[in-house]
Amino acid sequence: MNNFILPNEITTGLSDNMLGQETALTTLRNLSVTGSSEAMRQQMLDDAFILKDIAILGQWTTIYGAPNTGKTLLTLWLLREALKGNLIDGDSVFYVNADDNYKGVVEKTEFAESAGFHIIAPNQRGFNCNDILKLMVELVASHEAHGVVIILDTLKKFTDLMQKREATEFGNISRSFVSSGGTLICLAHTNKHKNADGKSVYSGTSDIRDDSDCAYIIDKVDGKLYEDEVAVEFVNDKSRGDVADRVSFSYAKKHGQSYFDLIESVKRIDDAKLSEMKVAAEVTKQLEEDGDLIDAVCTAIRGGITSKSALVKYVADETGITHSKIRKVLAERTGGIHSLGHRWNCTTGAHNKQEYCLTLPTKSAERN
Repeated sequence: MNNFILPNEITTGLSDNMLGQETALTTLRNLSVTGSSEAMRQQMLDDAFILKDIAILGQWTTIYGAPNTGKTLLTLWLLREALKGNLIDGDSVFYVNADDNYKGVVEKTEFAESAGFHIIAPNQRGFNCNDILKLMVELVASHEAHGVVIILDTLKKFTDLMQKREATEFGNISRSFVSSGGTLICLAHTNKHKNADGKSVYSGTSDIRDDSDCAYIIDKVDGKLYEDEVAVEFVNDKSRGDVADRVSFSYAKKHGQSYFDLIESVKRIDDAKLSEMKVAAEVTKQLEEDGDLIDAVCTAIRGGITSKSALVKYVADETGITHSKIRKVLAERTGGIHSLGHRWNCTTGAHNKQEYCLTLPTKSAERN
């Protein structure tokens, strides 16, 4: 049998007791955790949410979203919700706010004081963003990580998401922290460019997303519930545990409002309301795309041109749009509910002659 010599780069990574003193098989048996499950389970945290439906205690969750989608706002709102429910100890929660101006730091600190958790900010009390990884390592080494919750806002301040080596190092430290009973929530940005389906994708290398236990991507929902209200949807991109596939919220942005007022405006949206919003947004989009054609049809009907054949000829002459496209939009916009995108109704008379009249919005729809 040929003698096999381990390369230097491998042997230097092995501890002394794994070389020469034990066989490889003995070493593997010594490394086995079988028989330690009871002690390991005692170290586990209860399967409880720190951010309801989204982030579980004892896990590493990364939330991706474009700037101004509400990552910080909704995380703080959800954190307060958990604190109000006595699900977590606020004295062990540390929100590291590293992506804000001084006014923002003051506002978030006031909110933290009212909700009962800690805010840490760069250049305050001597803190530097580079300190956080060292502190996580020290928490593990001193056996103090268990039950500690660290929220990093935003992740790019603590590691270079574009560099695989740095992202891997961050992941190793984070995994050690979470394995020791800590909880990590990272807020990160999405790529500037959406995918082929028009959805946001995470920014940087895939290492952070791959190493996280759970990942969500936030997108704004097209359309509005009411004036000034914005809706956003958390879509799960990776999960370990019983988290939701989708969670939706709304908040109202008004000129001159305080940060407290903004947080108080946050509400959960149920699936039915979200579906209604998406349908309305799609209808609005289609109405805009077919605006010239629809305007021409409405003008014709108001002018007394109401038969299908006459409408098709008139609109084609006025706009240059093909007959097939006009017939398609005539069918799509036929109905009696203006809020659903219907713009005219159709009745069939003698000899199957189709006559059109305009569909007007109801008074209740006008108020809304």
